Amino acid sequence: MEKIYSKIDKNVLLHTISKKINLNSDRSDITDSSLPLQVSRINLKSSTVRAHSHKPKMLLKKKIEQNECWIVLKGIINISLFDIDKTNLDNLILNQGEILITCGGGHSINKSSDDAEMIEIKLGPYEEGNNLIYYEE
Repeated sequence: MEKIYSKIDKNVLLHTISKKINLNSDRSDITDSSLPLQVSRINLKSSTVRAHSHKPKMLLKKKIEQNECWIVLKGIINISLFDIDKTNLDNLILNQGEILITCGGGHSINKSSDDAEMIEIKLGPYEEGNNLIYYEE
């Protein structure tokens, strides 16, 4: 797992990349339990999950950084990750099965293979046309 911190504030985790689960582990929690978006990798090779549901939770009534998760299903995706001041932190390649979690800063998809497909998960509700801040390129 790769954790990418702000260069402006070195204590601020902005992006996490998970490439694969440790084969000796049943579960790998990718995000900290204090974050609003909880992401884990689970190795189901030798386990099951009992039938269950989750108790309702009160959501925080304060503004928080948007959390977002990309899961690459197929292909290759070239991305850029940005710091809290909109400067480029890194340019990376995400491959099939890899996960990106962003909890601050910014990101872009620069290019992808013709067969690329991903899942995007983010906090809602989504406000059409009103929730993105675009960067100058």
